Amino acid sequence: MTIKTFCIMVMFCCMIPIQLVFAENLELNDIQNAREGSIVKYTLTFNSAPNRVGAFGFEIAYNPNMLSYQSYELAEGFQDRFDFFQGNKKENGLLVFGGYSTSQKIESGESGALLIITFTVVNTSHDTITLQNLKDDFKNWSVKNGHFNPQSAILEDIDNDGKLGLAEVIYLLQKMTGIYR
Repeated sequence: MTIKTFCIMVMFCCMIPIQLVFAENLELNDIQNAREGSIVKYTLTFNSAPNRVGAFGFEIAYNPNMLSYQSYELAEGFQDRFDFFQGNKKENGLLVFGGYSTSQKIESGESGALLIITFTVVNTSHDTITLQNLKDDFKNWSVKNGHFNPQSAILEDIDNDGKLGLAEVIYLLQKMTGIYR
């Protein structure tokens, strides 16, 4: 391994903790390498809740030409935590969720997985599913939308040399930082 390759790998490894420090309050995961007809699951997580949550509402918008909504389920530990929780398909491409708890609230500073949403892949093009219209105790939270990428950047041979090298590392860093989509 050359010094240049080693330095790039060290720089890449240093960026991972930086991304964790700047995590958004509500996040949808990204999906990589899904094929048409496959089932994909987006997990909605919350990170360091900025306030106590007793009631909340939000929408998830998706492209029905890319994904077909199947179902949702509360993540482990949240099935019996709310007095009321409901999710509905408001229209094709829009899901609405809401809930409240009078006793087992999400506490300030708490982190965890809240919800898992299942889709079937209809078309394999790059797309985004969007968290929007946050209400009640989620109202001012920051969000990270989920991205759908049919092929992972790690698997792409950018310069077609059959090896993972500098061109691929630069491309991956650009994808991670949002410079290149």
